[in-house]
Amino acid sequence: MGKYREKECKFCKVTHRKKGPYCSQSCANRDRPEYSANVANAMRKVAIEYNRTPEAIAQQKLLPLNINSDDFAIAIPDIKTIDDFADYTDGFDKAEKW
Repeated sequence: MGKYREKECKFCKVTHRKKGPYCSQSCANRDRPEYSANVANAMRKVAIEYNRTPEAIAQQKLLPLNINSDDFAIAIPDIKTIDDFADYTDGFDKAEKW
């Protein structure tokens, strides 16, 4: 006997004992409304207007999104032959000299 009463999923008709009316997240996602083009454009317009306000600009400046590749990139050595590798071994000998 489970914690919740037995129910039938609204979409796939599977009986389950979970908290909500759906058996899984995928069935719950199916119950969301589809936005029309007019609603999507209205939401986009509101978001653009908000992003131009001083509080949104201040919040965006707090986010570390302006990362330059030079901040974390390392130099790649130019090694074409085994003899060029000697400059990077820091005192270690090559296997041929053992």
